[in-house]
Amino acid sequence: MRTTVVLKDELVARAKELSKEKTLSGLLNSCLAEWIAQHSRKEIETRLADEYRQARAESRRVSRDFAAVDKEGWPSW
Repeated sequence: MRTTVVLKDELVARAKELSKEKTLSGLLNSCLAEWIAQHSRKEIETRLADEYRQARAESRRVSRDFAAVDKEGWPSW
């Protein structure tokens, strides 16, 4: 996709110094791919944290449900 962007000269110069990319298009593609990966990781981490919280709540609910059963006397074999 072709597009026009306005970038600060000092940012482009510094990025070219640090990057292995030979072209500005390559540099921008690499930056965009890294940005997407970083935000995807954050989204996954957020979803995992939510799932862990829900699982913890479910585990506590199950523990409460079985608290009476746990107190029952089991015969010794």
